[in-house]
Amino acid sequence: MLNGRTGFDALSFTTLVLAIVFAVLASVMESYYALIPALASVALASYTLFRVLSTNVGKRRYEADKFTSLFKRDPYKRFKCPKCKTLCRVPKNKGKIKIHCPSCGHEFIKRA
Repeated sequence: MLNGRTGFDALSFTTLVLAIVFAVLASVMESYYALIPALASVALASYTLFRVLSTNVGKRRYEADKFTSLFKRDPYKRFKCPKCKTLCRVPKNKGKIKIHCPSCGHEFIKRA
């Protein structure tokens, strides 16, 4: 029945958790303004269901990759070569290192 469906991923999990948070918030509020988080909760839950049952796997994977890339840390630091201005990528947290520019061959020392 669920063959070819996207399934549950990090973005679906996040939207479901947000839907639950908004539902709890709406139940705690005691006024006319409780309608706003209640509608947000229904919209997020509907979007989660849409994502989980979607057959457009490529599009949903693209969305999930964009979402998870927001939280990834880049393990590299970039420096411009003082001679040719080429960007050189070096690993972070290595202390003082000698950087060899791949473009012009110039060597310079920076703290990574």
